Amino acid sequence: MTSLFGRLSNFYFWYFAFVGAFAPFFSLYLQRRGFAPLEIAVLLGISPTLRILVPFFWAWLADHWGHKYKLLRILAFISPVLFAFMIAKGSFSSVAGVLIIWGLLWSGILPIAEALCVEALGEEISIYGRVRVWGSIGFILVVVSGGYLFEWLDVLYLDWIICALLVIILGAVLMLPRDNELSARPNEVAQPIFFLKDQRIIALMVCFFIMQFAHGAYNAFFSIFVVDLGHSKSTVGWLWAIAVIAEIFIFLWMPRLFKRFSINDFFLFCFFIAVFRFSLVYVGHDSLVLLAIAQIMHAITFGMFHVAGIAATNKLFTGAYRSRGQALYSSVGFGAGGASGTLVSGLVWESWGGAATFAMSALTSLLGVILILWVRNRFND
Repeated sequence: MTSLFGRLSNFYFWYFAFVGAFAPFFSLYLQRRGFAPLEIAVLLGISPTLRILVPFFWAWLADHWGHKYKLLRILAFISPVLFAFMIAKGSFSSVAGVLIIWGLLWSGILPIAEALCVEALGEEISIYGRVRVWGSIGFILVVVSGGYLFEWLDVLYLDWIICALLVIILGAVLMLPRDNELSARPNEVAQPIFFLKDQRIIALMVCFFIMQFAHGAYNAFFSIFVVDLGHSKSTVGWLWAIAVIAEIFIFLWMPRLFKRFSINDFFLFCFFIAVFRFSLVYVGHDSLVLLAIAQIMHAITFGMFHVAGIAATNKLFTGAYRSRGQALYSSVGFGAGGASGTLVSGLVWESWGGAATFAMSALTSLLGVILILWVRNRFND
């Protein structure tokens, strides 16, 4: 398990090191290239929009073909080659084209890797949080160092940094364990799409959608929001790092918490905290201390919610449907929820300003509270 733990942890470390470069700084990169807020929202919305259907296609192909590891290697190999075209510094349409083509492949990597991880851990799934925590460590190291780096280096060099990280991720993918079962299960794969009829799965997917919609403003505009308030890029890096540092503790505690609380309890608590978190950003954005407190709550609104979501998905999708279950989680949550949340936050930003976008996030999170109270105990059956 030690060797397996190391290989899985290495992948998560470098994958989220990439996220640590992309998520906080890519909006600043686009702003530096002269794009308007709505254009930035559209460009940042491309990746989550592709994640609505594309990950499900890759997961279906992985399950049907029966070789998740081989498919993952192919996607990881082509991704840095495609993103390298970003270095050309073209127009809005050319940037959009690169993000679309690159995103078609990139959006399939994490769901397939998550399925391999869950499959490899088997009965040891309770330590998933300890594996995933290395992703948080990678994110922290890159986001903090990136904040200081871009104080003296033009943020336009971000595309070079991202390309380098994508190459490293390829190396990490090559170290992942291969599939436990190399052949697809024809009978299971050919079954109807049963999850469209399962009320538990429908309720779960709505939860994923709402939470990621609420995070749309945060993922797309938080860095720009902080810089517009007069803070430095190193401050941006530390604020993102604070969120993920807090997230680490949640990942480490989740195995114990699962022994005391149900998945419904986790979801309800996460939505309550999300309401408070985004309300705090709205009313207290002039205070760096309050922004930092709000960032600590990311441990709950993302970390705890993600682990509970993985557990719920793993409970409802088994066998040959495991990759598609993880892909559906990604598609509905990070895809449909993230894309619509990003686009709407861009519209709200242009009409009413930055603070209003986080008020919208708080109201959206309140819908999540109402939903969980309505469908309580759905995910524990």
